[in-house]
Amino acid sequence: MAGVHGAHLPGSTTGATTGATTGATTGATTGATTGATTGATTGATTGASTPDERPRRAPWVGAEPPATQVVAGAVALLLGAAVVEILLRGSLGLIVGLTLVLVAVTAALLVPPRDLFTAGVLPPLLLLALLVVMSVVHPDAIAATRLASSASVPQRVIAGFVDLAGALVVAHGLALLLVALRARASRPRLNRAVPRQP
Repeated sequence: MAGVHGAHLPGSTTGATTGATTGATTGATTGATTGATTGATTGATTGASTPDERPRRAPWVGAEPPATQVVAGAVALLLGAAVVEILLRGSLGLIVGLTLVLVAVTAALLVPPRDLFTAGVLPPLLLLALLVVMSVVHPDAIAATRLASSASVPQRVIAGFVDLAGALVVAHGLALLLVALRARASRPRLNRAVPRQP
């Protein structure tokens, strides 16, 4: 009986060893796979849930001149255009209108994001200042239809607004459109991803 029991001991030991090794290997593999899968899922969910706070910026962002310089440049350009047109035609008209559109668009593109309001209200204020100055310095520059030579400064300013209304509408509309687009693009972009339920 002792021999019989002894003969079966090696097989039992081998079976136990094999079972233990297989169980350990299977457990380690399962644990590694589960850990890798959990880590990858957690990383993907965290990465997708992290908001991208970087604003979409135009290529020239970081090199914008101060708003005061932009306004001063716009005033100088519009006044220069007025002087040139008076010398060429004797009154304000097409050249001033085109220059107003140009400076309105340029100012809306160049001002820093914090000064977008200034660019939005700039076109009518520019035209108002120009018409007031011309009404005082050179009244004949505003040669609107049915405007008497003895018209007062307010009458000449109103007549100038009416005469250049088309250019003002285009300039102000483009400026407001660009201001709205830049304001929207300067906001942080938040990507709110909802993680999938397991």
